[in-house]
Amino acid sequence: MDFPPGFKIRKSPADPFTHMGYRNGMKRLMQHYLEMVIAMFAGMMAWGWLSVMLFGQGAAMGMHATEVIASVQSVMSQIGGITAMDLSMIVPMVLWMRYRGHSWRHGAEMSAAMVVPAIPVYAAELIWPGTFGPMSAMWSHGAMLLGMAALMIAQRDMYAGHDHAHAAPTTDATPKFTH
Repeated sequence: MDFPPGFKIRKSPADPFTHMGYRNGMKRLMQHYLEMVIAMFAGMMAWGWLSVMLFGQGAAMGMHATEVIASVQSVMSQIGGITAMDLSMIVPMVLWMRYRGHSWRHGAEMSAAMVVPAIPVYAAELIWPGTFGPMSAMWSHGAMLLGMAALMIAQRDMYAGHDHAHAAPTTDATPKFTH
C-alpha cells in the first residue's frame, strides 16, 4: 500500500509505537503532550501536598503557589513560590521526557517553552497585584500549555515521530543514541 508523501510508518523494532498500532503522527503528538501534562499535574499535586505540610493554612489543592506564599507579602517570597510551582511541573515533565528517550536539550527547550509564555502573567501579578485575581493560575497555566503545544507543533516531526529517541542498531550491548 502506498502512503502520501511525508506519511511515515516506523517499522523499526526499537519503535515502541509500532506494535501498538499508532500509525498516525498526530496521535503520537497528542499522546506525548498528554503524558507531559499528566507528569506536570502530578508534580503540582505533590507541590500542593508539600506546601500544606510546609506552609499549612490556605495551601489547598486548587490554590496557586503564589497565593500560598503571598501571606508573607514580600516579592521575594512570591517569586520563590512561582519558582517552586514551576519546578514542581518541570522536574517530572523532563524526567518523563528522558524516560521516553528525549535528550536533556529537548527537556530544556520544553521547559523554556513552558515557562517563558507565563512570565508576563507573573510579572503583571508581581507589579500590579490582583491584575488577574483568582484567575492568575488559569492564565499562567494556559500560557504554559500553549507554549508547549507551539513548540511541539513547530517540531512535530521530532515529537510525533520520536526519530531522536531510539538507539541505533549496534552489535554490542551498549545502546548508542543518535543525539
